[in-house]
Amino acid sequence: MQLFWRKQKKDFTENKSSAEINANVLFDASVLRKNNITRLSIDGRWTKLFVAIQISPELKKAEEEMNELIKREAMLKNEQENLEPQKRRCMNQIMSLTKEAFENDNETAKQQLKECKKEIEKINNRINNIQEDIEKLEDKLREANLELLNKSINYIFSELKAKNERALQIKKELAELEERKRLLSQELDTISLDWTKYAVDLTELIGTDPVKEFEEAYKLEGLKDEAVDASADESD
Repeated sequence: MQLFWRKQKKDFTENKSSAEINANVLFDASVLRKNNITRLSIDGRWTKLFVAIQISPELKKAEEEMNELIKREAMLKNEQENLEPQKRRCMNQIMSLTKEAFENDNETAKQQLKECKKEIEKINNRINNIQEDIEKLEDKLREANLELLNKSINYIFSELKAKNERALQIKKELAELEERKRLLSQELDTISLDWTKYAVDLTELIGTDPVKEFEEAYKLEGLKDEAVDASADESD
């Protein structure tokens, strides 16, 4: 049996990056039964998906809505459980009052019997209404589970795809930076000169003062001491 299907969409994605494209792979209801998914918003297998990946606002809203359905279901079942002991007490009371009401013709007992029967009818009606509400909630929960599952899985995979594409982009940029660094290092090696030697050679050619003037004019004052020291060494 096919557990999921791909929703077909018109191709309007020519100008979109692949991270923006939603593949829309959708499960059918059988996946819930097969994987025992009944209350996805409080299922540990689901909640741990959003430790490393932040849950989206849309999924957060769906989670909260499902939690409200779960809370409502729990309240109804709790009320249902509390009604059963009340019903048993009324049944026991009827059994104890029957002899007194009919064998002894006790009017008070007869009145109490009527009240007990009315109470049982009231309880039965409420139990039936609760059961109907629970069944409706179960249908809503089934739909909510499937919708939340489909949205969650598609969201998780779209986030994984986006993060993977970003990681590949970063690796590419780092490789380009490494290559740029290598080329710059090569260029630096080709333009690096022995400035001290040039200062000495220029001083020998045109003298110390002209070298000083050129250093100041070309903002190469940092070489001045080296040139002067080289000149002094040459004189010695």
